[in-house]
Amino acid sequence: MKYAMLPLNLNDLAPIHIQALIDSEVPESLTLEYKQHLPTKQTDESREFLYDIAAMANSAGGHFVYGIVDRRGEDSKSTGIADKLLGTRVSNPQAEIDRLANLIRDSIAPRLTGVVMQPVSCDEGDALVIRVPRSWNKPHMVTSGGVNKFFARAATGKYPMSVDEIGRAFSEQSELGERIRGWRSHRAELLALGKGPAPLASEVAMLFHVIPADSFSRGVLRGTWRVTEDEKNYMHVPHGPYHPRYNADGFICLAQTGITQDATYGYTQMFRSGIVEYVDSNCFWPPMGGAGHMVLAQELEKQMVHCYKDAITRYRKQGRSESLYAGFSLIGIEEKQFFFNVMSLAFPKSTIRQNVFTSPEVLIDPAEPEEQPFEKTLLPLVDTMWQVGGYQGTPCKRQGEWTPFFDFR
Repeated sequence: MKYAMLPLNLNDLAPIHIQALIDSEVPESLTLEYKQHLPTKQTDESREFLYDIAAMANSAGGHFVYGIVDRRGEDSKSTGIADKLLGTRVSNPQAEIDRLANLIRDSIAPRLTGVVMQPVSCDEGDALVIRVPRSWNKPHMVTSGGVNKFFARAATGKYPMSVDEIGRAFSEQSELGERIRGWRSHRAELLALGKGPAPLASEVAMLFHVIPADSFSRGVLRGTWRVTEDEKNYMHVPHGPYHPRYNADGFICLAQTGITQDATYGYTQMFRSGIVEYVDSNCFWPPMGGAGHMVLAQELEKQMVHCYKDAITRYRKQGRSESLYAGFSLIGIEEKQFFFNVMSLAFPKSTIRQNVFTSPEVLIDPAEPEEQPFEKTLLPLVDTMWQVGGYQGTPCKRQGEWTPFFDFR
């Protein structure tokens, strides 16, 4: 998405950015539109607002800037060029943001994720910027008031989608899902064959992936890709401390065993596309004390929480608003059994009969706040992991509450 003169992270939005749109005479485009007034609660205005939002999401994504008056030509028609701020004040910006967010949530299907709104108070008046990401879960339909319509966007504004365009949008959504599943399966196969970015200390490992929706649609390389010092210093690596370096895929941090530099307990791989891959290979104990080949499933559950928190924190700091997909894979699990942990040798449910398992993905809205342990997002994945080992779901619960970090010994 092109962020015409607006900051990549909308938390950094300041009056100078709004003034730059006016001073530079930035015109409306496929990804930018100016609006004078926020929609009222009247049905017609609310519906037009929803049509605009859905059209932007069904197309290339972009921004709406409210509180801007566009310039008029000699024929009194709009030129689409920012002229000045309207000069109005919004008494309670957060209340307006909540109202519009609820409207989008309740009246667009499937649910549109990643929409970010940021108010800015300028000397000449207030503005509100709404960032709508290009959606990979399209086409989105407006359902307000029993009206079911699909809209897309061109440089001149929104228009109703044709049957062919709706069909192509569904096809793009299906193709993205297939590409994500294919890529994740390929990564699991590489590690199962011992061809990952680093040799692992154990035959059993978990891969946890967080994948931005636009990772498979990036354009050509426009500059040298780098990892910031802040990201290097605060990156979570399963079973670190770690040894960082750039590699062919991007940037990797290794948690080496100390016994040999050729083995690692885990690693974090940042891909240039924005994908993050976490690997934990310190979750397996060979037969001991009468127990079988033990996969320490609670430790894997904890790592899922740590890894997801690390990824989502990074994406939010970067100001990225596109949808994210998360999923895990298990390798080397054939003839293994799931246990709580090495100190809780309760009889396992079953012996696993397959060597590699790759979960479905969950869809994440990075703009939606969620507290650790991220029950809404991660619990379905955690339950799926335990089901591989024969359980109905995670047994890490106390009085019905999911507590992955509790000591169950």
